[in-house]
Amino acid sequence: MRLSTFLVSSLLLLPLLSVGPSFQLGVQAQGDCTGDIQPIVWNETVARHALVPHTGGYGDYASIADDRDKSQEMDWGGGGTNYDPQLHPEEYWMYNQPWPLPALEPLTTDHYTSMSIGNDSAGALRFNLSSQHRTTFCVNLQTVSDNVSSPASADIYLLTTNQYDMYLESYNSNHFYSWMGDFEEVLSDLSPEWRSFNPAGWNTYRDVHQYENRDEVTFSLSLDSPEVYNSLFDSGSYQDFYLVIDTWDNSHDRDAEPLGEVVVADVTVITEERNFILPPWTVPLAFFVMIGVVVALPFILNSRYMNAGAGGTTNDPSLETVPLLEQKPIGDSPPPKD
Repeated sequence: MRLSTFLVSSLLLLPLLSVGPSFQLGVQAQGDCTGDIQPIVWNETVARHALVPHTGGYGDYASIADDRDKSQEMDWGGGGTNYDPQLHPEEYWMYNQPWPLPALEPLTTDHYTSMSIGNDSAGALRFNLSSQHRTTFCVNLQTVSDNVSSPASADIYLLTTNQYDMYLESYNSNHFYSWMGDFEEVLSDLSPEWRSFNPAGWNTYRDVHQYENRDEVTFSLSLDSPEVYNSLFDSGSYQDFYLVIDTWDNSHDRDAEPLGEVVVADVTVITEERNFILPPWTVPLAFFVMIGVVVALPFILNSRYMNAGAGGTTNDPSLETVPLLEQKPIGDSPPPKD
């Protein structure tokens, strides 16, 4: 009986032990950042993107199409800043991408790259993550001055294609359309579960892959299936993933402030093939079974309790605890003596 009680208590406490700190550790699980590093074939396995404050919002279409003279002042009248080659090392093609973007092969190999992100800018690496592999991202941030490196704090986000488009709109709003930036700032202090209802806001993948004001981070990601975005106007579009290094003061309240210098990000991406993958429907099935067990347990315990003392009678006199008083019928009693 004691063993049954212990097992029942363990089943009841298991859901409580499976949430809280253990979930957070699963998101930021420290992985092995070493592997069989392969050369990057740009625009085939990985693509490089950038958001810079000196273009005008949607690409540099005005006067430097051939990237011949970027030392001139660039102010497109919408809040753009002057170009400084010391603070903006991004190359022209990084923030003027062809459309449509080239499709990438599923990521199944390990890669390393170092990327420089200018002040008040954002650098991104685009991947086509494979659902057959577990992907680990290792990011280390630093600044370099006089050949001496020191840790630097910035924001690291993982976004899908649709989320990156919202992030791009937010960047342009804050840099080139001041009235939109003010509107977004008013709605910035929202909890993650309500950010999807903010037309000017943006959120990260699964609402958890945002690491703000950090100098390094390691996290892993496993997909149940290829990521697809569905909406009322689109039957479904496959999503790429963007690893974003953010060095500007975005609309989040707890993000890092611009440092006024170039941030260098060392990024290592490690993939590991998954040998056993459960289909997505096993998750609701497991919860359904767990809820069914919790509902049935009180009835099982009550039945066992009610039947605990309902044993059969025994013929052993030594086990009788209450003496029995036998009485003869009145008609069988002898007549009284004179």
